[in-house]
Amino acid sequence: MGIFRTPKYRKSAAEIAMEEQMEQDRIDAEKEKERLIAEEKRYKKRFGKGMIGVRSLFTKAGGSGFFSDGEQT
Repeated sequence: MGIFRTPKYRKSAAEIAMEEQMEQDRIDAEKEKERLIAEEKRYKKRFGKGMIGVRSLFTKAGGSGFFSDGEQT
């Protein structure tokens, strides 16, 4: 009886898959943004202490600047 009322819109399988993919991409982008913010924060902290950057070239900046550069803190 589509004469008197319009049929309800039903999403196709492709639209559902596309929406799921867009949602996953959005979540991944948020995670990447959080990771970059944390990395930048860590860099600024270490730069402020003198562990990396120009001041770290000729001193032991912070006592362990050369040895803990690649380690997770």
